[in-house]
Amino acid sequence: MAVKVAAFYKFVSISDPAELQAALRALCEEQAIKGTILLAKEGINGTVSGSPAAIDVLFDLLRSDARFADLAAKFSESDDHPFQRLKVKIKREIVTFGVPDAQPAVAMGELVEPEDWNALISDPEVLLIDTRNDYEVEVGTFEGARNPKTRAFNEFPDYVRQTISGDRNKKIAMFCTGGIRCEKASAFLLNEGFSQVYQLHGGILRYLELIPAEKSLWRGECFVFDERVALEHGVKEGSHTLCAHCGFPIKRDPSVHEGLCDRCASSAASEP
Repeated sequence: MAVKVAAFYKFVSISDPAELQAALRALCEEQAIKGTILLAKEGINGTVSGSPAAIDVLFDLLRSDARFADLAAKFSESDDHPFQRLKVKIKREIVTFGVPDAQPAVAMGELVEPEDWNALISDPEVLLIDTRNDYEVEVGTFEGARNPKTRAFNEFPDYVRQTISGDRNKKIAMFCTGGIRCEKASAFLLNEGFSQVYQLHGGILRYLELIPAEKSLWRGECFVFDERVALEHGVKEGSHTLCAHCGFPIKRDPSVHEGLCDRCASSAASEP
């Protein structure tokens, strides 16, 4: 039976993360839900999988809390659990950025709906930036997007300061997998003095869910941090797997060295 996958986050003040952690862990264990939920004083961030009924129970609990009454989520299906186990953790940040003043709950960029995204990024005056890591961008990105070539999200502030900080009047449009990194990044850009900052509402996943392939400016697949590896239009499982040696995402291709990226395959071939 197919399982339901839910990705969700919200920046909101949580004064009692330990109490919430205990309640969520107990419910998820009872409902056989797997995946990861991160809690911090700045909010919640999670991707979990379970039976449709179990996921409904989880969201009933979350939305019964006034802090999460409007909690949005992106749902998809998988043939099996894309996660091996359950983790409910308390962290300093729900997405590691390292800039305490970047607080989306206080201020963030303007949200752009997927239906309006193509028009925005087709404007030659707009600088389109992919806020994800370099290996994610290699799997797929929007046409014309700039790749900061970061290895981790906490490198993004240095990219901004070293590369684009000289033109704070520029229109900046940003996107990421589900929207959480863009909220942090846009809050940071506003603090840095940028005045025209836009972000894709719901991230790439919502765009792939709502925009048909024939009207899409997305090229490739969207890397995700679970066993599905990548998703395509319609939020369906894509054609990527992970290199068995280094973990880099690669296309499934039986004509090449099985399970290895080009670099690892070359190394394996050169070994005596």
